[in-house]
Amino acid sequence: MDLQLRRLRWGREQEAIYLERVFGHPSRGRLVRYADLLSYRQALLQLEPGSDPAQARPPLRRPELLAQCDQLLGQLGWGAAQGREFLERHFSHTSRQQLSDQQLLHFNMLLEGVMIGEPPPPPPP
Repeated sequence: MDLQLRRLRWGREQEAIYLERVFGHPSRGRLVRYADLLSYRQALLQLEPGSDPAQARPPLRRPELLAQCDQLLGQLGWGAAQGREFLERHFSHTSRQQLSDQQLLHFNMLLEGVMIGEPPPPPPP
């Protein structure tokens, strides 16, 4: 983490601003869930040097993405079989757990499109 913070040219103060905004506390020592540490690390890797910690994009957080997915599937009235078929057609996977966070976000966006009546794009070849 320290290497990424140096790359971003962030001191402890900038890190504290980002952590407080995104995780609700100013110390990385308070990140006790492994998933939060991974999200934090991935977010740092994606930021550009000199990024403003008060404006930097927060990381994707898998539990929130999965909860959003569950909510969308429920709103669509889809059961597990219909959700799995949609997942297989668009991602060639049988479980959401096989998706990266970015793919899970994309899956949620496809589900939102179905909710508003947009036809989903054709699956990749």
